[in-house]
Amino acid sequence: MQSYFKFEFLHFFFNKKNIAVYVILLFFSCYYAMVVAPSYDPIEKVDKLEMEARYLTREDFLNSVNTERMHPSTAYAVMTYPEWNEYEKGRLDALEEHDFKKYAEATSKWYTYSDGMIYKGGDFLFYHPRYYTYGNNYAREDGHFAYLSAASRYEGYAEGDYALSIDVFEERTALQTWQRLLQSYLPFILIVSCILLSADIVLKDRRNPTLLRGFPMSPWRRLLVKGGVALFGSILAFIPLAAGLLIIGARNGFGSLDLPVPIYSHVDKSFSLISLSEFMLQNMALIILWFVLIISLLLLTSILIRNEFANLFIGFAVVIGEFTYYTRGIGFIREVQWYPTSYIQVGQVISGYRNYVYESNALTLGNGATVLSACVCIILLTVFIISNLPKFKQL
Repeated sequence: MQSYFKFEFLHFFFNKKNIAVYVILLFFSCYYAMVVAPSYDPIEKVDKLEMEARYLTREDFLNSVNTERMHPSTAYAVMTYPEWNEYEKGRLDALEEHDFKKYAEATSKWYTYSDGMIYKGGDFLFYHPRYYTYGNNYAREDGHFAYLSAASRYEGYAEGDYALSIDVFEERTALQTWQRLLQSYLPFILIVSCILLSADIVLKDRRNPTLLRGFPMSPWRRLLVKGGVALFGSILAFIPLAAGLLIIGARNGFGSLDLPVPIYSHVDKSFSLISLSEFMLQNMALIILWFVLIISLLLLTSILIRNEFANLFIGFAVVIGEFTYYTRGIGFIREVQWYPTSYIQVGQVISGYRNYVYESNALTLGNGATVLSACVCIILLTVFIISNLPKFKQL
């Protein structure tokens, strides 16, 4: 088996298609680091001018308002603006003093208070205008989630023991960039790479039928070795992507693995904090489990259909499967936690955002691992049975 593993290993890494996949990943990583990342413009950023505008506008209003005869909305503003400006002034003073701990504490209180005023205060108060762009019908819900998440994150900054900076606050450091991408399209890129790397892992043997006769192994054991090589090769896809992180780290710093990551709980509608290192490990665990599932599925389709384009079609169908039923609030009426495709966005699952948009409390790391593992076991058992049938002895 060791000789066959070396044989498959060499074929995998000298495969021109696989080399092209790694080169494309390296190009994408460097392009993102040098072009996309510097232009990242978060909605919730440290904008001193914006803070001053809000603070001065409210102060002018409070200083000029006639308190003898007031409209109810004016009375409401007079009642709520002083505390709002207290937190805003604390943020501005902290920035002036370059006291980032103090800024984090004041900002956490500002987001908590702001969300309380806006979300529960009626339709005459709004979140940041950029939540309402592109016809977003869920701007209020998105702003509510973002403000509470920011409040929790800044509270972690204030209580933690690590270096703080504007880049940390705006999540521009290398590790925080990786975290943001895990909650965006990075899982899709990694899983698609796995599909491309593994699609021909069985079917390429048609080009070398005589060589295989030198390895007297059962089809099942050969498939296991092929799956192991494909899994190893898929995990190595992280290496070209890491090149971009080095570029971002050199420009904005690498950040700390102890930085806080907010995790939403749909049960009590609140956020808790875990470390960035724990968040990364949980994401990597689910992504590797996805690799195992995809490779197992491609092994099965390779021995049943024996067509590389069919492998690609089925693999991509799994990747985009969630889009066929994705609807906000669907978790309230359908048990989407039992669909393996519901866990394709691993970062959003672990952060709790998927529970928030689906209105479910069951899309968790534990349920995801259970569902994906069950799928892997069923597929591998099917592969084992089929590969031992006389008809499929020669794969």
